Amino acid sequence: MSNQNLTKDEARAAAKALEVLFTTDYVSRKELYKQNFIRGLFFSAGTILGAAVILGAGVWTLSLFNEVPIIGPAFERIVESIEKSQQ
Repeated sequence: MSNQNLTKDEARAAAKALEVLFTTDYVSRKELYKQNFIRGLFFSAGTILGAAVILGAGVWTLSLFNEVPIIGPAFERIVESIEKSQQ
């Protein structure tokens, strides 16, 4: 189901169906947990990678405004802070 809001009755029916699948060993809990764990790892890695790309693009964009009176000094402080943390 895609991003649809379920009614209480639909949610109960889905929970009951999942319970039946687990009870009859049609779906292995161990396999389901393993797949969800791996999916979570990839989701986390994608989130971190996406944030790094966006922050990097933001810092690069700010570096283009180094000569602007208000943004320039603020950017210089950011660069100095990054350089100090790398030492």
